[in-house]
Amino acid sequence: MRPRADVGGAFARTDPGRYQRAADGSPYPASTRPDVVLTMLRLLDLAQGGTVLEIGTGSGFATAVLSRAVGDGGAVHSVDVDPGVVARAQELLAADGRTNVHLTAGDALRAFPPVGPVDRLVAFLSVAAEVPPLWVAAVRPGGLLVVPRRADGRVVRHRLGPTDGVLRAERAVEAVFAEHRSGRAPGT
Repeated sequence: MRPRADVGGAFARTDPGRYQRAADGSPYPASTRPDVVLTMLRLLDLAQGGTVLEIGTGSGFATAVLSRAVGDGGAVHSVDVDPGVVARAQELLAADGRTNVHLTAGDALRAFPPVGPVDRLVAFLSVAAEVPPLWVAAVRPGGLLVVPRRADGRVVRHRLGPTDGVLRAERAVEAVFAEHRSGRAPGT
C-alpha cells in the first residue's frame, strides 16, 4: 500500500495567486475558491504515486495541488472544454515545475483521451444528479470519485465497488460549483 499523500502540505506549498489571477491582476473567471479545492481534494484520500483524473482544469490551481500531493511517481490527467483555459493552465503549471501533469482540451461528458484506469477522479463542475458513466468507467475498482451535484448542491464522494463495480455514495459536503461550459446541460 502506498503512503498517504499530504494534501494539506501540497496545498500550503501552492500559491493560489499564481493561478487564480489574470495577467491584469483581476480574478481569473475559471477558478474554484481555494477552501473548496482543499475540501474536495481531502475527500479524494490520495496516495503518493497515485493517478488522478481531474474534470475541469480551470485555473490550474487544483491541478498543481494534486501534482504536488501525488508526487513525481504519480500522474494528474486534467480535461477542460476550453482550449484557451488549458493552454493558460499548461503554461502556469510548467512555470511552476509541475512535470507529472497531462492536460487535454475536450468535453469530458462525451470523451477524453484514454488514460487507463485511474485511482481517483475529481470534477470541478457540477452534474445534474448522476455521475456520468464515462467518468465511472475511467476509475479502477475500489477507486474514489468526488463530484458536485447540482440537484442538491452537494459534493459527493463515491467509491467504485472493488468486486461488484457498483458506485456507492460515501460522504457529502455542501458546495457551489460551475456548470459545464459545453453549451449543453451537464448529465444530459
